[in-house]
Amino acid sequence: MHVSDMKKISQKHQNREHQDFSGALGCVIIMLMIDSTMSEIRDPIEHRLSRAAERVRTAIGELVDTMPVRVKRPAEFQRVLKLDRSLSSRVLRALQMDDPLAALQRMPGPHGLRLLLKAAKKVTSDEESVLRAEEALDDLEHLVTSEIGDWKALEAALCGWLPDAREQFEMSNRQVAFRAMSNIKGVMAHAELSVTLIHPGAANTDCVDRAGITGICRMRRLRPGTPMGLLHGSSIAPPPGTQRLSLEGNRIDPTHGAPLLREFSSSPTPKFEVRVDGEIVHYVLTGDGVGVSSAVDLYFADVMRGRYPSNKSISPRPATPGAVIDIPVKTLIVDVLVHEEVWPGVEPELRMYDTAGRGIANPTDPSRDMDRVDVLESIQSLGTQFSRFRTTEVARYPDMVRFVCGRLGWDSERFRGFRCRVDYPVYGTQVSMIFEPPALTDGG
Repeated sequence: MHVSDMKKISQKHQNREHQDFSGALGCVIIMLMIDSTMSEIRDPIEHRLSRAAERVRTAIGELVDTMPVRVKRPAEFQRVLKLDRSLSSRVLRALQMDDPLAALQRMPGPHGLRLLLKAAKKVTSDEESVLRAEEALDDLEHLVTSEIGDWKALEAALCGWLPDAREQFEMSNRQVAFRAMSNIKGVMAHAELSVTLIHPGAANTDCVDRAGITGICRMRRLRPGTPMGLLHGSSIAPPPGTQRLSLEGNRIDPTHGAPLLREFSSSPTPKFEVRVDGEIVHYVLTGDGVGVSSAVDLYFADVMRGRYPSNKSISPRPATPGAVIDIPVKTLIVDVLVHEEVWPGVEPELRMYDTAGRGIANPTDPSRDMDRVDVLESIQSLGTQFSRFRTTEVARYPDMVRFVCGRLGWDSERFRGFRCRVDYPVYGTQVSMIFEPPALTDGG
């Protein structure tokens, strides 16, 4: 064989080997890319978001270090960059956070950060640092929009990862919801009070009596002619024969009128009527006596004999006192005062429900579990000293409880108290304290 032919054959083998190697290398590269992509998909969004936020924080921190003046205070930051003080404060606080997600929660949104980068270009000579910050911000924004939605949705997601941020996030949104619902409904109030007193049964030791004080503090119209009413009712129907009565023993219905505590309500008392819908009672103001510039305090009291079981052998159903927000209020106070001889050792459980669509929830109905609201609030034990039951929203609270107890022949000093306070409760929320009746003891 000619030497040139042998060289050609050798070159073909080399080419084939090179192609085989290139093909194998290509497969390896593709597999690595697929594995990298799958790894990214498997990586939780929380981790990817944390890395993206860390890139942004690091890049902005490096950019700030390139400034001609050490801008470590909001006033200096504002002076050098000509930015709003609030935006300056948020950026500097974010740079101080150790946790990338906490830094992201503190940072302004993309628009605010781009204003920062635009201002930084005018005062720094390090263009590379600006470019790195822009690229990091672009990557973060793409991640948020492609997998979370928008910056508002990001705020909600961060609250799930940062428990400390949740309270601030919820409170700011509750305040917005309060203002919106007040304008829509045309009515608002400073506070709503719901007090339930549980006392040994007067006629039947197997059951306990219940008295209630329902009040609204500084309620006023925002729009003339708006209906104003206070809802009072029960999520569980009372035992047969049990009626809601006034302290004088009269039925609460349109004929007998509302059980107003005139001694503690505004004077002159505005006109209102009673509307009864099953176990729900509505106290509805009529006329235009309460207007835009005037406010009213209204407190009602009622009693139900034999309302709850004293122990599980009588009935396994729990007691579920509480309140439903049907008027936008700044503060809701739900108190349950239990006589020392009733349900010894029983501690209540707090549950909140969304009543929109399906009405007041029966906590014993498992189908309403889907309406339960995850809450930050808790039940505070007030102890047994009556002087500790005070509240700043209702100045005459102790006097009102003593008055009701006095009318019923009860000793106001023999109760232990439980309180749930909700600031800016969401309209339509039901707040319930669940008391499971204890088992009957051998000596009981």
